Amino acid sequence: MYKTRLLFEKSGAASYISHLDLMQAIQRSMCRAKLPVRYSEGFNPHIKLSILVPLSTGFGSRCELCDFELLEQMEPNELISRMNKAFPSGIRALAVCGTERSVAAVAWCGYEIVWNEGDAAAANAAFSGPPLLVEKRSKRGTKEIAVQDYVRAIEFEQHADKLICRATLKAGDDPLNPIYITGALQQAGVLSVDAVAEYTRTSVLLSDGSNFVQEAAIEEE
Repeated sequence: MYKTRLLFEKSGAASYISHLDLMQAIQRSMCRAKLPVRYSEGFNPHIKLSILVPLSTGFGSRCELCDFELLEQMEPNELISRMNKAFPSGIRALAVCGTERSVAAVAWCGYEIVWNEGDAAAANAAFSGPPLLVEKRSKRGTKEIAVQDYVRAIEFEQHADKLICRATLKAGDDPLNPIYITGALQQAGVLSVDAVAEYTRTSVLLSDGSNFVQEAAIEEE
């Protein structure tokens, strides 16, 4: 068996594919690409794969990661080429990565957020001031948090009538969804309740802020 980790991006309409539908789209693409992938055993065999650090529906990403196993070794470039011919519009394979690192090592994720309104100076001032308190929801319930406690780095830029944010936010067991950045700015009066946001994940990072992704050849297990 050859453990394989594929780095891919999703954009446009593909950003609105649910987690389950994305997995099914990848499985169908692997079949079309005729990859020698490992299937599960039992009455309903299916391609065994997992998507690391799943995203909310509606988010784009430049750094999606998918783990699976091959029965035969493949050249990374050949695998990428076959998958890109098979993938639906909006999904594109970028690289084959090393598999040594566990997803448990992911501590931060980078995001780019673009709003159709807002002022960069006011946004920077809001995040430099007193704690921005929001109600954070999770499977364990709801709690009040200071958004700044979940932020490693954040900056805002003005591009004509659009406000752009680049932020590194906490991942792992208690992650911060970037929608809470929007909520905090709305509470601070920087954004209106009608503000429209586009979210894109740009990086997956270790605790020291370095890249989780390692480009490598496909490895035999």
